[in-house]
Amino acid sequence: MSVIRERATRNFPMVLLTLLSIVQALAFELLWSAVLEHSEFYEWSWVAFCTWVRVAATLLAIITIWSSYATNVMRFRWVPSTSDTFFPFFIGIIQFVMIDLLGTKDTAVWLLCLAVLFAVMNWIIHHDMSRARQDAENAEFFDLRGRASWQDFVPLVVIVVTICMLSLTIWLTVPDGWLAGAGALFALSLMIHQVVGAHRFWEETMMLESVTEDDSNPNNED
Repeated sequence: MSVIRERATRNFPMVLLTLLSIVQALAFELLWSAVLEHSEFYEWSWVAFCTWVRVAATLLAIITIWSSYATNVMRFRWVPSTSDTFFPFFIGIIQFVMIDLLGTKDTAVWLLCLAVLFAVMNWIIHHDMSRARQDAENAEFFDLRGRASWQDFVPLVVIVVTICMLSLTIWLTVPDGWLAGAGALFALSLMIHQVVGAHRFWEETMMLESVTEDDSNPNNED
């Protein structure tokens, strides 16, 4: 590897996490401002309940995005491209729109933004994995896993389509009815599932590395 490629690969994680930290910090600040500024959030109403569920789901989305990026740059090493520096800004725009929609009754548009965010984040992770597979230093992880096939994307497609159908149904019916609450709860449960899945994947990765190190240790005895 050339000196320039080596330097870019070595410094890229710090640059990426710094950039993403700025974007996520802005998202947290906007979310906090939205919670404080909207007095209707503190009323005893069905709309307020749905809004707080969406606030919780948005908060978990921000945390999950940060966790996904942080764990990937700690796990893998790859030569960065210009698109890697664009992704955090695009993700930030989607998050800012979602936060701005918290002060309205338009759960349908918020769900649509969540579907876009979910699809984009999964595409980015797949993009990073594809680039990381090309680096020999990641062979320990990828040698045990085959390349992704179309079947691996079926759950993602099902989730995105389900969110879009919920969004369309809510938009065509009562915007602040019981279906809006069901859609918000579904979004929250989906984000909780993402957090749990990210935690399990991290534990499996660390377990794999621990087992590999034990097997390669000549002093290891059964």
